[in-house]
Amino acid sequence: MMKQLFSKLMRSIEVLRHVTLNLFFILLLGFLIVTLMKTQPSLPEKMVLKLALDGDLVEQVQRPDFDFFALASPSPKQVKVYDVVTALQKAAKDDAVLGVRLDVGGLGRAALPHLQEIKRAIEMFKESGKPVMAYADNFTQAQYYLAATADEVYIHPLGHIGLQGYAVYRNYIKDALDKLEVDVRVFRAGKYKSAASPLIHTAMTEDERKANQAWLDTLWDVYTDDLFDMRGIEAERLQYLLDNPSLVIQIYQGDLGKMMLEEHWVDGLLYAEQANAKLKQKTGEAALVDFKTYLMASGEGLLPKQPKRADNWIGIVFGSGQILNGEQPSGTIGSDTMVEQLNMALEDDRIQAVVLRLNTPGGSALASESIRHAVEVLQQHGKPVVVSMGSMTASGGYWIASAAHEIWASPATITGSIGVFGIVPNISKGLQKLGVYTDGLGTTKLAGAMRIDKPLTPELADAIQLTIDHIYREFLGHVAKGRGMLLEEVEPLAQGRVWSGQDALALGLVDSLGGLDDAIQAAARLAGIEGNHEPVEVLPEQSPLELMLDNLLSEVWSWVAPTQSSTLNAMLWSVKQELTQVLMWNDPRGVYAISGVDFVQ
Repeated sequence: MMKQLFSKLMRSIEVLRHVTLNLFFILLLGFLIVTLMKTQPSLPEKMVLKLALDGDLVEQVQRPDFDFFALASPSPKQVKVYDVVTALQKAAKDDAVLGVRLDVGGLGRAALPHLQEIKRAIEMFKESGKPVMAYADNFTQAQYYLAATADEVYIHPLGHIGLQGYAVYRNYIKDALDKLEVDVRVFRAGKYKSAASPLIHTAMTEDERKANQAWLDTLWDVYTDDLFDMRGIEAERLQYLLDNPSLVIQIYQGDLGKMMLEEHWVDGLLYAEQANAKLKQKTGEAALVDFKTYLMASGEGLLPKQPKRADNWIGIVFGSGQILNGEQPSGTIGSDTMVEQLNMALEDDRIQAVVLRLNTPGGSALASESIRHAVEVLQQHGKPVVVSMGSMTASGGYWIASAAHEIWASPATITGSIGVFGIVPNISKGLQKLGVYTDGLGTTKLAGAMRIDKPLTPELADAIQLTIDHIYREFLGHVAKGRGMLLEEVEPLAQGRVWSGQDALALGLVDSLGGLDDAIQAAARLAGIEGNHEPVEVLPEQSPLELMLDNLLSEVWSWVAPTQSSTLNAMLWSVKQELTQVLMWNDPRGVYAISGVDFVQ
């Protein structure tokens, strides 16, 4: 019997070994295929650029996880915002490109500031006089925003547009923790600091509700204002339609297609081949070329291009994701990694100024301060630093930004959240119910005092709160110094409250509204090289092979990643993201400057 069991076990191990080797071989083969297919494709003489945006809009592609959870629920595909912008900028000047076909039906999560960056690029392309057409079976709210930038928008006769506005909902788990006898002590500075609110409340507090309503209203105002500019859709009419869906649909006798036409949401109800024929009437015979292929053929392939000029560079440092200590991969902001990039910019005489593009909910207070200091050092050596805020640059992100010469944000950027918190969980009560007790001794009162199975002593709790208060005062001091304010002026703007970029401008927390290109122009102006500068991305030290593998890895993983997630996949991925965000926290003192707002890279 034991012999048979052992034989089966060995056969299972052998099968597992073969599966593992085959999987590795498939991935390696994938790398080689993508290399051959993507390196430098040729282009037709006449083409229509196809913007097939399949995946979430991001600023930095996050390296995929190769674990069981990732295989069960792969992360969504990712589309770099500036790949799309670069393709449109090149295509506008390229006589071989006769038009653009917007294929946004696969677009996933997308922050409004990122959508606005692409909108500006599409508008610039339209100035060339070439047509832009959008078509999909259905449009989500984000997809429709981009579709509305087109000259003509068409949808399937039975399609729909998922306009609904913006909302913030969270799961509050205080009662669940109470039932499990888990005691969570939250130490915070700032009454609006809500990152840990679900652990200690059963519903949104009035302070949270007030702050959230303000920035949500700003985002919706920006969206509806842009929609009016693009399609002539009145904001008041749109609000009425979305607040009274049953009444409106009854007026149109349930015919959504008729409603979309008469409300000027679309220009026609067509099937895919009919929409293609419409575009062909404007462009003539031309091949559809995906924007990624177009970039590859234009020299924007696996390795970053080299600048044309040898001096007067504006160094661009991208930082996206949570702020963590140490070296971290793309998709997170590692203190050592970003400080290295900033030091590279400092030591390179060709770089005259730096634009720090931040897209982050915050993170470790220690890591944020390390990066802020590196920004300060750059400026002490005469190199101006301009911060460009993406969809969110809050809490630890604002900590870093406070040292910049100028801060630029989108009206819909989520920023501020100037506050600090720490969390100390305790499961001793739950363990005692199971008959598990903790006892022992130490050489000091602090020895063993921070164990998860021991309650905090009042003295230690007071000490932690004093530390949190001190770090909060440090945060306020950096903001006051960087923004030229008094501490008394900063205090009402802080307290962990989240602001929209538009409100932050009025309050003096940012200097101007605009995108990355605007921030680059501002950096050139500060360095005295306006009109004679060239942006160049400052990358961490990597060999050409590492750079190539990173690009290939993201391409190959996208074969596995779902284009349209099922509800279960989306839920699993969301749970995984929540757990991952918390598990990544690595501040040695357990002190964090993180916004509680849902973060879209």
